[in-house]
Amino acid sequence: MHPFVRLLASVLMGLIVAFAISFGIEYLNSQMYPLPPGTDYRDAASMRAAMATLPGAALIGVLVGWFLAAVAGAWVAVRIARGARWTAWLLGLLLLVAAVANMTLFPHPIWFWVIGIALYPVAIMLGIRGARS
Repeated sequence: MHPFVRLLASVLMGLIVAFAISFGIEYLNSQMYPLPPGTDYRDAASMRAAMATLPGAALIGVLVGWFLAAVAGAWVAVRIARGARWTAWLLGLLLLVAAVANMTLFPHPIWFWVIGIALYPVAIMLGIRGARS
């Protein structure tokens, strides 16, 4: 396999793993903390109102999912890329962009923004460390 293709595949596989973990944990979280009946997922105002009713534990569950997803995705990217750490950092940047888009679409408290942005560098460093050991 051409080295560039391997590097590209490493980021893509890291994203697939990260999204699968994130979606899985968010699904479990939504089962524990369902949105109120009648919430229209296609209506921004309805989603804003529903998000405002969620307890802090539901938001922490989302952050835990994002963190675990980023660690696992970084680990996969570095392992496939045979130690190329920049693949994990690129993956982390892409995940951060997705997280900011999510936080922009749905209202989140300031503390969620701060932790949500800060968790990515830590998670990526942990994923790299685990993959290189």
